[in-house]
Amino acid sequence: MSLSMKEVDHSQAAGVVEWSCPSNIAIVKYWGKRPVQIPMNPSLSLTLQKALTTTRVEYTHDSKINQPEIRFRFEGKEAPAFEQRITTFLSNLTFRLPMLAHTNLVIHSSNTFPHSSGIASSASAFGALAMCLVNMEEFLNGPVEKTEFLKKASTIARLGSGSASRSIYPGFALWGASEDWPGSSNEYAILVSGFNETFKGIRDSILIVESDQKRISSSKGHKSMETNPYATVRFQQARTNLAVLGRVLTQGDWKGFIDLMEEEALSLHAMMLTGKPGYLLMLPGTISILNRVRRFREDTGARVGFTLDAGANVHLLYSADDEPAVREFIEMELLPYCENKQVLHDRMGEGPVNLTS
Repeated sequence: MSLSMKEVDHSQAAGVVEWSCPSNIAIVKYWGKRPVQIPMNPSLSLTLQKALTTTRVEYTHDSKINQPEIRFRFEGKEAPAFEQRITTFLSNLTFRLPMLAHTNLVIHSSNTFPHSSGIASSASAFGALAMCLVNMEEFLNGPVEKTEFLKKASTIARLGSGSASRSIYPGFALWGASEDWPGSSNEYAILVSGFNETFKGIRDSILIVESDQKRISSSKGHKSMETNPYATVRFQQARTNLAVLGRVLTQGDWKGFIDLMEEEALSLHAMMLTGKPGYLLMLPGTISILNRVRRFREDTGARVGFTLDAGANVHLLYSADDEPAVREFIEMELLPYCENKQVLHDRMGEGPVNLTS
């Protein structure tokens, strides 16, 4: 039986929790939100395996403080801007996690991929931190059922980064209320089950066209949808595509999957182009890759398509059966467009991993 907050003596509470959490790549994109971190349209993503954040939280209870005191290190170095973001995030969480109000936290975080380059680093970072926080609450208050653990972690992660809510689950995950998906919610993501075997183990090769921090943050991008003249049409397009994607995943329709995925990627960047002011995150190398991927697919029939996050880098999603041909294609034709010939070969992942010793 779980103990309530009143039943637990926190005076000596201290410990360490550590989790890794993967990034994810959205197939149906969300772009535009309203307070507090509520999406203007639902989204569906693929959780990755190797592109992840590992976060270690050292916590100590201190009855003399009323707000969490934070020290943050990213890959061993101070990161003042992100530390401030984390501090604000945690300060706003005390109503959901009361134990935070009287806790000192030392947070160490690291990525296996370039930070802020359009590979949803915020998703994996806040996903990992949310898993640590809910795990920490378990240690202090007693265990909770797994489904509720993940639901709470997804809700908390969402408050830091909307797409982080989806990284809590393996395989495919859906965030945002949709009449076509029972149990879906704007507050947290849900696991997408029942997809066709042909999509299991789907590969994702991430082509790093640019590793520098992107020039326009995702937060500013979401904000720009408030004045984008095509926003309403875009939100409806995403809802329609989500319903179509449900059938595509169930039927194992690779052509439908690729067509929809590429449409969503280009629509996302079209919203950037048509904002006020408009901006462009794709680079010449990005466009060259997209054209070559389509030509390769037409010539070979390989089940491979592209998608983009909010950056210049390209995700190639493809069938495990087509991996040898696609990997050769990448080596022979696409590496020249990648910064320092950098490619991250990833695949469908199993979600966060508890590393607490």
